[in-house]
Amino acid sequence: MANNLQKVGRLMVKNGTYRDKDGKEKNRYHEIGIVLATPHHSQMCVKFHASGFGEGQFASIFYDDEKKPNFVDKEPLGGTEVEDIAREEIPFR
Repeated sequence: MANNLQKVGRLMVKNGTYRDKDGKEKNRYHEIGIVLATPHHSQMCVKFHASGFGEGQFASIFYDDEKKPNFVDKEPLGGTEVEDIAREEIPFR
């Protein structure tokens, strides 16, 4: 499993409904895990939370061949442009 996985989402299931203060019916959700991905989302997995059946488990996510995104032209999450630095500008050598 890649070291550079970042949390990018939550895995939720609907477990009921409730009424808000205006009487409108809303769905109630329960988090059962988190979605992790590398900066370019070339690798993704789900980490299920521990349950009464045992410890949490990981599940890998694989893209369908015809649906795989183009990762080459996208900036990573939180990425910044890299500029070349002249050797003279480095304060220590």
